[in-house]
Amino acid sequence: MKSGSSFLKLISLNIEGDKHIPDVLAFLKREKPEVVCLQEVYLQDFEFFKKELGMKGEHALMIKKPLYTKKDTGVPFPYGICLLSKYPFQQFRQSYYHGNAASVPELQKEDPNKEYGVLLYGTLEKENVKFTIGTTHFTWTPNGQADERQREHLSALLKILKGIPEIVFCGDFNAPRGREIFAKIAQQYIDHIPKKYATSINKDVHQKGGLQLMVDGLFSTPHYKTRNVRLVKAGSDHLAITAEIARQTIKRQTKGPLRRGL
Repeated sequence: MKSGSSFLKLISLNIEGDKHIPDVLAFLKREKPEVVCLQEVYLQDFEFFKKELGMKGEHALMIKKPLYTKKDTGVPFPYGICLLSKYPFQQFRQSYYHGNAASVPELQKEDPNKEYGVLLYGTLEKENVKFTIGTTHFTWTPNGQADERQREHLSALLKILKGIPEIVFCGDFNAPRGREIFAKIAQQYIDHIPKKYATSINKDVHQKGGLQLMVDGLFSTPHYKTRNVRLVKAGSDHLAITAEIARQTIKRQTKGPLRRGL
């Protein structure tokens, strides 16, 4: 396959509804990413980010009445995840591993278990090199402990991913590194988050303070390599993942685990 030396700068961040929009936008403008993957995004704010960043993109709904309401009106808006890029996407796909786009539910009370699960992904081209990028906001459980619902949704997500020949995917997985769900993903895909990071929670903002939980992830098939992968404060209750991604030639794999983040 063709190997690309061109690196693509990507940022992934759970923005926590509209609580931190000015800070998040300022961070993104400073960092100048080429691809942005956001979770917990109101549909209305997705349009705002698109305009302010001068990017193209797609939004996938998870729920119509979310956990958080718009601060300025108190009215709940549809929210979900989004994928933005300065380069045109050749195609988009919304693949639901829990629920479907035609029946996105309305949340009557604060119950994150009502949220649908979706992998949003698309293919773009930079300097004649194609990149397939995806993002998700995976099923939540108390204290990051796996349950049968999470296991069922993970099985469905991995089935979707198996049908995608090559991909980089990121997001809030609500499953800490070192535990069952994260480990199952890392058995099949390369974990690009450096081992030095013990948490992706911003202790200065998160309501539960300094939780030591690495719940945000950056994974890929062997078609991709990364450099300058960092977790940084971006104004939200999660840390942002920033990374530069490039295509690489696939070497013949030997038996053993996939390479982990260094």
